[in-house]
Amino acid sequence: MKSAGNDIVALKTIDIQRTNSPVFYSKFITVTEQELYQQPQFAAVTFECYIWLLWSVKESVYKYLKRADAGLVFSPTKIKIKNINTPLTQPVFGLNGKVWESDHAIEDFYTGEVLYGSQNLYFRSKVDTEFIASVVSSSLNFNGVYWGIQYIDTPDYINQSTQVRLFLLKKLKSVLAVDELKIEKSLSGYPVVLQGDMLLDIPVSFAHHHQFISYSFLLE
Repeated sequence: MKSAGNDIVALKTIDIQRTNSPVFYSKFITVTEQELYQQPQFAAVTFECYIWLLWSVKESVYKYLKRADAGLVFSPTKIKIKNINTPLTQPVFGLNGKVWESDHAIEDFYTGEVLYGSQNLYFRSKVDTEFIASVVSSSLNFNGVYWGIQYIDTPDYINQSTQVRLFLLKKLKSVLAVDELKIEKSLSGYPVVLQGDMLLDIPVSFAHHHQFISYSFLLE
């Protein structure tokens, strides 16, 4: 399946006490996923950070799958994270906290596999002091996947929506070396890319939370 999915969580907005409550996290984290947290590589990762890492992965998977199944309902416990690999070094949000775009260096990310029914996907997640961002792909090497994160000054919904589209269009125009691109919504609600009136076969995904926006797209 050709698709795209990503998500982002602004950590300054989360309720730590609520996140650490079993009443809250058991609604979307399985017992097996809770047990993964006991592995030594997570010793320096707070439990609330771990919870939102898993949430961002599952939300990314949901967006990825919903492109092919418009009626899909978000059931996070059915999206099962099989394994998580921690990065060799902790990444830092680049360019003074304004813009970061993936260079596909796998050691910079948390990585792993996700299973939904018979569908197997892979994820990469960037964990920073201010945010957690994830992207998914059907390719282990994330072939053709582009991914970007940007900080914005004004976090209202209209500005988030406007800025994330501008952010994506700037990248698409630089990669494709074309103008006249625009973003519209499909009848199912996911974003699509058009050149003039022609629909391009480029699956894209948006995410925004508070002062962070993010895109991902697949270009083969």
